[in-house]
Amino acid sequence: MNQPKTLLASIITSLLFTSLTSFAEEPTGKLKTVKVEANALGNTTEQTGAYTTGSMNTATKMDLSVRETPQSVAVITSAQIKDLNISTINEALDTATGITVKRSETDRTYFEARGFDINNFQVDGLGSPLHWDLLEGDIDMALYDRVEIIRGASGLMSGLGSPAATINLVRKRPTADTQASLNLTRGRWDDTRAVLDASGSLTSGIRARAVVSDQSKDFYLQDYHKDLSTSYGVIEADLGLNTLLTAGISRQKSEADSPMWGALTLTYLGDDGETYMTNFDRSLSSSADWAYWDVQTTKSFAELDHTWENGWNTKATYTRTKTRGDQELFYIYGTLNEDMSGLSGYAGKYDRESDLKQFDLATTGSFSTGALNHKFVLGFNQAENELLEHAFYDYTNGFPAIENMATWTGVTQPMSFVDEGPGADITDKQTGVYAAAQFSLSDDLKLLAGTRAARYTSSGSSYGAAQDTDEDVLVPYLGLTYDISQQLTAYTSYTETFTPQTELDAQLDRLAPTTGVNKELGVKGEFFDGLLNTSVAVFATELQDFAIQLGFNEETGKFYYGGADYESQGFELELAGQVTDQLKMTLGYTNLTVDDHKGEVARTFTPKQSLKLSASFNPEWQPALTLGSFVEYRSDTYLRGTVIKQDALTLVDAFARYQLNDHIALGLNLNNITDERYLTSFEYSQAYYAEPRNISGSGTGKF
Repeated sequence: MNQPKTLLASIITSLLFTSLTSFAEEPTGKLKTVKVEANALGNTTEQTGAYTTGSMNTATKMDLSVRETPQSVAVITSAQIKDLNISTINEALDTATGITVKRSETDRTYFEARGFDINNFQVDGLGSPLHWDLLEGDIDMALYDRVEIIRGASGLMSGLGSPAATINLVRKRPTADTQASLNLTRGRWDDTRAVLDASGSLTSGIRARAVVSDQSKDFYLQDYHKDLSTSYGVIEADLGLNTLLTAGISRQKSEADSPMWGALTLTYLGDDGETYMTNFDRSLSSSADWAYWDVQTTKSFAELDHTWENGWNTKATYTRTKTRGDQELFYIYGTLNEDMSGLSGYAGKYDRESDLKQFDLATTGSFSTGALNHKFVLGFNQAENELLEHAFYDYTNGFPAIENMATWTGVTQPMSFVDEGPGADITDKQTGVYAAAQFSLSDDLKLLAGTRAARYTSSGSSYGAAQDTDEDVLVPYLGLTYDISQQLTAYTSYTETFTPQTELDAQLDRLAPTTGVNKELGVKGEFFDGLLNTSVAVFATELQDFAIQLGFNEETGKFYYGGADYESQGFELELAGQVTDQLKMTLGYTNLTVDDHKGEVARTFTPKQSLKLSASFNPEWQPALTLGSFVEYRSDTYLRGTVIKQDALTLVDAFARYQLNDHIALGLNLNNITDERYLTSFEYSQAYYAEPRNISGSGTGKF
């Protein structure tokens, strides 16, 4: 079993290091025929066709290239989104190096990187951790130019969160030139999607953009149907030569019928007393026919951006995100027997409202000492989120027995949600100041140092558990880069995050915040004026003082906890961008091991090895044709202490696009070509089967 894995790692390592060496030596051959212009890429990927970006500022708010940033970073560009016909953030992150999308339920998703859950999601660099570390519904990608990803801890901008990764979605902005497009997609299971995008100048100095999308889809899962619609409008105005005012609003609705709350039971008890793994039909769902899961999100924002006479820039941003959730759900539980009996249902209704308000003020600029140039950022931000959730149950009718799970149709007696539970009423607030600088110690050696001082408070309760927290923290950021040559840079970094905890120890004292730490060492390469980026990184990511249950205090009637440390170690390889005139690709490989506080291998449901390849080929002999593929390899996984396991698998998608003329293009996408049968995620001993082979066709008109 180990020989293929070792061989795979050796092949990928050899490929990237061979590329680095060959690029550094600038050999003759096809790779030199790439035609680019100096500074071809900025930080906007739209209309570039690129599979990488020229700069990004998610980590530090300073516009640094991928090569200059002393962490593992990646970008999912507009071209990749178009090529792979990506419509949601889940589909986008499926393609990202080192990211695992855990679809534990149909409408609630967990994300993971470096062995830990990701809860740091941002929009245009502002965000706060997801409540309960999960995403409800979907995020439509129609209004975003790209997704920027920082793997590892990144607490300089947000402070609060996990050490796994930070996901930053960057909105589309108005264009000076008038442009409009309409994309229509039709796929298997009556999947119909339309996206209209129009942008341009209204008058001199005023530009606007509007994006509208609508998708309706039945699924391979029994009775499951989903509608996803998004509208977005943004306007920007020049207030003089150096000041820009921008304001926008978006609204998204995700409405699902017969969604899964929980999922299929993965084990059953045999007549011989042994436990076995279930093998249901791929279309089987654990939902009820009356269940629904609706989420509506409205985001509004305003920005004032001013560039001073000395070239420094100050930007003030205010954003507000209001989310409403309404669900009636059905959960199946119990011990499944060999004859498929033994399970019962549990019904619940949840009404939720959250209101997140954020403000950020930052000044960035550069200064010189002698012949050396330095960059600097100083900022202040504040976030306040109010969450209110009401929970209702049916303690009379809400526990129907499931006679045969294999033939379950989702039909139950009507529910009456009249029994109210404790619910949640939480107010979180974080205030912080941050400062960072990239100091040029020499022409080749740069030190990136920064810190964030923050205060975090929380009050209220969540399903009977008090959430009162008051913490002052100092989060450091430290990185060092050294230019080995004109193409190669070595780097090392130390970064942190923190997360307050409300659990109590045996003395009834609240536990200290858990700290996320990331230590990283690597080499990055930048070629063809930034059109191609490569990286090799070795990392150790730690979760320190994480609360684990130690026992039960009979006097207080409560469990008590202690802090424990977890560590993930591994390495990542990535190549992203334009390899030749005709070939663009993103190739990423991750090798990861996670140890728990006892020194034992943990999180075995996460692949130890994963490889992801996105490629787009535009043949010279047929410039109107684009062919491509996405390939993913995952090593075998299992759930420790159970019989639940999944063999290693390889997933293959393909696409083709033909440009009929300057205005019309036709596309075809094939997903899961080999029709692999596999589970979405089984971290919680429940899962459902992933989407079978499917096909979609699309047409895009530009006006």
